[in-house]
Amino acid sequence: MGLLDELEQEAARLRGQTPENDAQRTVREQVWREQLQPKAEQLGQFLMQLASRMEEAKRRIRFVYKVPGYGNVTAYAEAPFQCKTTPGAAQCEVEFSMVAQVAPAECPEVVAETPGKVRLIQGLLQQHHLSGLFGETKNANGEVVSGRFQARGRIPVSLRTLASAESGQFKLSFANVEDFGGMSRSFAPDALNEEWFDNLGRYLMRESPSFGRETVAADVRQQLRTRVLHEQKKRELEERLSRQLQEDEGNVVAAMSATASSLALLGRVKRLFARKTA
Repeated sequence: MGLLDELEQEAARLRGQTPENDAQRTVREQVWREQLQPKAEQLGQFLMQLASRMEEAKRRIRFVYKVPGYGNVTAYAEAPFQCKTTPGAAQCEVEFSMVAQVAPAECPEVVAETPGKVRLIQGLLQQHHLSGLFGETKNANGEVVSGRFQARGRIPVSLRTLASAESGQFKLSFANVEDFGGMSRSFAPDALNEEWFDNLGRYLMRESPSFGRETVAADVRQQLRTRVLHEQKKRELEERLSRQLQEDEGNVVAAMSATASSLALLGRVKRLFARKTA
């Protein structure tokens, strides 16, 4: 290989245009065109129809969020349900969103009788951009020293999906669906079938408690099952050995005690006989 060829290969490597990279890029582009892009468009259409039909059916979705230290916050999402698709040359983003309005009547009423508890409950609710203080009492400095809390506010709920040629997968990011906070799931394009779409819709409507839990292949499950059985047998054997060891130690101690008692008795007899014969 000549100098010019070596320099050309080095330049191609720096540009990321080696034959290997070209082949990988070709495969990614093919997967995008034939699998990811069609599925992304199908997902966008499904979520658009879901939003439209929930509005037509006047669906009211109930959400329950846990706030440790306060209690459960109940909220309801109603129309409008929004869906937006942003296509691109090598990626497609779909966002489904709604707003859940807190139902104070279905939330606990908590009494705070000290300034410290007022600050505590207020801080817990404010972490989720909620309020709910009423009937408060203030001291001479204007500080709230007691009051009642019943959650109020609005909670944004959303699903953002991103399919890209670079990742070769669908990434779903949920916000405030199962509980406060976010959750992400990734799926290969062949996972998106009619059942998958139905499960996703029911999850967003809170008819299903979870979605996309990781599944374990059959061979991996068998390996895990074998390992668990092995560990269980190992523990049982260790327990039997431990019990046997305790029994053996008890027998040894008992035998030693008996021997010690016999020797002691023999010594007393010898001493008594010696006194009588003296």
